[in-house]
Amino acid sequence: MPQINFENPWTLSFRDPADASRRTIPAQVPGNVLGDLFRAGIIPDPYWGCNSDALRPYEFVDWEYRTVFPAPALQPGESLQLVFEGIDTIAEIILNGERIGKADNMVIAHRFPVPAELLNGENELSVRIRSSVNYARRFRRPPYCRANSYGYEGLFLRRPMHSYGWDIAPRLVGAGIWRRAYLEVLKPERWTDLYLATTEVSNRKSQLELSWNFESDAEILTGYEAKISFVCRDQRHEERFPLYFTTGTKHLEIEKAYLWFPRGSGEQNLYTVTLELIHNGAVVDTRIWKTGIRTIELRRSEMLDGEMKGEFVFLVNGRKIFIKGSNWVPADALHGEHPERVKNALDLFVDLGCNMVRCWGGNVYEDEEFFRYCDEHGLLVWQDFMFACETAPLDDPFLEAVRREAEAVICALRNHPSLALWCGDNECDELFFYSALNKRLLPSTNRISREILPRAVALFDPVRDYLPSSPYLSDTVKRLNARYRSPEQHLWGPRDTWKGRFYKDNTAVFASEVGYHGMTNVESIRKFIPEAELNDRHGAAWTCHAAQQFGDLKGPNSYRNGLMENQAKGFWGYLAEELDEFMKCSQIVQAEAMKYLIELFRAKKWSKTGLIWWNVIDCWPQFSDAVVDYYYVRKLAYYYIKNAQKPLSLIVSDPEAWRCRLTASNDAPASASGHYRVTDLVTGEVFSEGEYAVGAESACEVDSFRVCLGEQRMFLIEWEKDGEVSYNHYLLGSAPFRFEQYLEWLKLLDAKIYTPMGRHEW
Repeated sequence: MPQINFENPWTLSFRDPADASRRTIPAQVPGNVLGDLFRAGIIPDPYWGCNSDALRPYEFVDWEYRTVFPAPALQPGESLQLVFEGIDTIAEIILNGERIGKADNMVIAHRFPVPAELLNGENELSVRIRSSVNYARRFRRPPYCRANSYGYEGLFLRRPMHSYGWDIAPRLVGAGIWRRAYLEVLKPERWTDLYLATTEVSNRKSQLELSWNFESDAEILTGYEAKISFVCRDQRHEERFPLYFTTGTKHLEIEKAYLWFPRGSGEQNLYTVTLELIHNGAVVDTRIWKTGIRTIELRRSEMLDGEMKGEFVFLVNGRKIFIKGSNWVPADALHGEHPERVKNALDLFVDLGCNMVRCWGGNVYEDEEFFRYCDEHGLLVWQDFMFACETAPLDDPFLEAVRREAEAVICALRNHPSLALWCGDNECDELFFYSALNKRLLPSTNRISREILPRAVALFDPVRDYLPSSPYLSDTVKRLNARYRSPEQHLWGPRDTWKGRFYKDNTAVFASEVGYHGMTNVESIRKFIPEAELNDRHGAAWTCHAAQQFGDLKGPNSYRNGLMENQAKGFWGYLAEELDEFMKCSQIVQAEAMKYLIELFRAKKWSKTGLIWWNVIDCWPQFSDAVVDYYYVRKLAYYYIKNAQKPLSLIVSDPEAWRCRLTASNDAPASASGHYRVTDLVTGEVFSEGEYAVGAESACEVDSFRVCLGEQRMFLIEWEKDGEVSYNHYLLGSAPFRFEQYLEWLKLLDAKIYTPMGRHEW
């Protein structure tokens, strides 16, 4: 539909809690009120020091956006609607003094018909946004409903839980028109609802199903046709068919279609689809989009059997795909600010060799540009619905709001080939194990994940799989009190040593969360921690950026910097006092841990089917598990992960019975073979050498070799494939390790592996 952007500037009016004065300042749309306040010099940088803690008074403020626009010229039969792709959160829409609609959900778009009789030559548009925190006061919480310590306001409103404070995000309860706002011209005859699904693929013929709805102002529905064309590379397929009603389906067959595969498993072939609505021989509406022809299936067991075996594997076009991915968190903690960060972050996923991005349920639903990027670059998308670590209300009005949200989101995203899975929530089933008040209840008590959401998926996207929760813990698992019997798990545990039994002996077939702390680079720390607090790792500024809310030095997230210290101390046997040395100590530990966890799963392919680690990049300046900080500075782990996720890798596993196994893990769709060698990085002593051969999309043991358990060594693994030499490394021995010795090893590893990837010395 034709879109008309608002070209005149917006203003933002509010009563400043600092002095009760009424202020009007320039506003950025899309944007966030906290960003506007900072640009106007009213508040300091929310990301500096403890400034975020001082912004609580602004949580209780109401806001008003205003702009003016000329009335557009319309053709006979055309109408106008006002579109807000994102409003945070409770808002009234006022046009020329008349209310034309309201919004109460931040994570979906809102559309409001514009009455023609309200329009003048010059029109004033006002968006009045209520304080989300004040609005949440009206609700009465039953004891069943649970949330993180600082997120109870979020139980009642449809806005991201992370904004109230999370261990990866600050508490910044802002407001705003955070996505595009525009006028849309509606034709009297137009497509309104299109769904194109691949139902079957083969080398000979692929089957698709088109479901449509259209609107018409014609008194009699005659003379309607549709023309659809598919174009990809040298192939063109075209069909024309009559439309007897405003809704229906059409079965389509495309011979020898170019199939879409995820990154590393094949080509990302995309067809340009053009669908014309024809009335009495004239084209009255056209939709153009891109799609990939593929099938995606999640084959899973409800729980592991008595031998701890089960299934949780993605199949694309009938082929099992080993998943190497990461979790997607907000691109920026202030939604609407810095939209360029979305693409920049996705570029990192691609560079790291990921083939899946898990859109975590404490966030927002990403937009068309995000999914288009994933389509083009072969990133499968695991999409949580927006519930995280909560047992949400189950009253009828709230369930109805969730139903409307699910329908809107599903219909907006379902035509993207990258979309692999709908998941009900993040870790909400877990609360039926941990919450003292809910321990007697079963996970199926949650009508949202067990009734509302699966019904919406079945109605509006029936070809895609639905997972009730991540991790999904069935009633049987709850009755047995056996979370380790779930085939898909979040592997957090004690987070002491990554070579401990919790990780090494984990029962997960698939892990959708696991991570390890790594300290932010010193050059970045200086951008958000005041100089006077630079070395106070347990002070207010460091704790705030851990991220602990409200300046509470003993709050639930305040442990995180201490955890980072303990992880480093456990590996080195001492705690570095000097900041630069501590940074290196911490980043080495994170890098080795993340590499180890990825290789642990890859070496056991297909008894383990994938790992989605936590996480690529921070949404604000902080100390965290991310491998890239907010300022795009890459930690050492980034390079270790990038090398560990290459399609072909030779992996040395921890010794058992005096011997280390050497495994070739191949994620590519073609077999590989060549010469290999395992040597001591320093002395060159050869521990294993010979020929390897591994089939397509498989793993196999190449050799095992004897080691001395009491030694600390760094092995260099090198192998040849098609004339190209690749490298990996393995750290043998038990902690504590000598810091100076590891730095010497790292210099040699950099020369062989990591400097060519772009790593520079700290």
